[in-house]
Amino acid sequence: MSVSGGEIDDLKKCEHCQPRTVLFESMQITFLGTSAGAPTKARNVSAVALRRGGTWDLFDCGEATQHRLLSTPLSLPKLRRVFISHLHGDHCFGLFGLLGSRSMAGADTAVDIYGPEGLEEMVRLVLSTSDSHITYPLEFHTVPEGGARVVENADETIDAIALDHRVTSFAWSIRESERPGAFDADRATALGVTSGPDFGRLRQGESVEGSAGEVRPTDVIGPKRPGRSLIIAGDNRDPGRLLEESGPVQLLVHEATFTEDAVERIGDDRGHSTAGRVGKAAAEQGVGNVILTHFSPRYGPSGSSGQTVDDLKTEAREHYTGKLYLAEDFATYELDPDGALSANAAANRS
Repeated sequence: MSVSGGEIDDLKKCEHCQPRTVLFESMQITFLGTSAGAPTKARNVSAVALRRGGTWDLFDCGEATQHRLLSTPLSLPKLRRVFISHLHGDHCFGLFGLLGSRSMAGADTAVDIYGPEGLEEMVRLVLSTSDSHITYPLEFHTVPEGGARVVENADETIDAIALDHRVTSFAWSIRESERPGAFDADRATALGVTSGPDFGRLRQGESVEGSAGEVRPTDVIGPKRPGRSLIIAGDNRDPGRLLEESGPVQLLVHEATFTEDAVERIGDDRGHSTAGRVGKAAAEQGVGNVILTHFSPRYGPSGSSGQTVDDLKTEAREHYTGKLYLAEDFATYELDPDGALSANAAANRS
């Protein structure tokens, strides 16, 4: 199934794209792989999980992603959607095994898979030639080379934004719908509304009787609040152009494969970004939170000899003063409803 801007009405009718009707308070981003090209002893290749409520989505699926999942609370039967940014192996070679293991785990719900042209052919060929038995429907959505809106429902929109890489590559811009305004319980009580069912009716948009007459929802509920917004990007040499196209977001998850010094020595960025480019773009566009990932194996752990991830942090900090994290495998970050980002103790933050 190809997805384009003109097919949004079809997406709305899709059984697997229907609204959840619940806007979840918790949004957790867990990194299952943060290395570029090849794994290291400490880092697997690219994969990011986004969990809201009882289900979760996967963004890229490098080799051994399913093994990384065994050390997390994430359950394969609860996987709902997979978004593959591009077809380089460190971003998709783990998908075949993961889909097979999901069958072995007894899953029977469909998985929607979004990605560039060739992804469906690749997956179906591997599953067919390996005689893999999948016990649930796979719904493929081929994204046009120039990008498109791929999900639109009452809760969120997700746009695939074309990136600058050696092959077709996408970033995924996720924007939640507006949330209801804050309910002022003290104000409701002052107007003579009794706590309990009448509070619930006000929250549902109904008027109730107070001590001095009718109390309307607008009397005790503030204006609607914006939903969360974030970008999870695939490989991309030009983060500035990405953010110009996407518009403002609260969180940017972006690769920082190299430092500018390394690119100068290599003589080629190979279609990848540097920490400095990401920091500069995020600063110019007012992004409040940045998580860097997809680090070249040339960069060792913080505090080790030679080139380290500290070099990437230092370069990003030359431009960016917001909240900055360098992702580590298994680190989980939470974006709260107001757009504040926090990390677990394993995260490397400056």
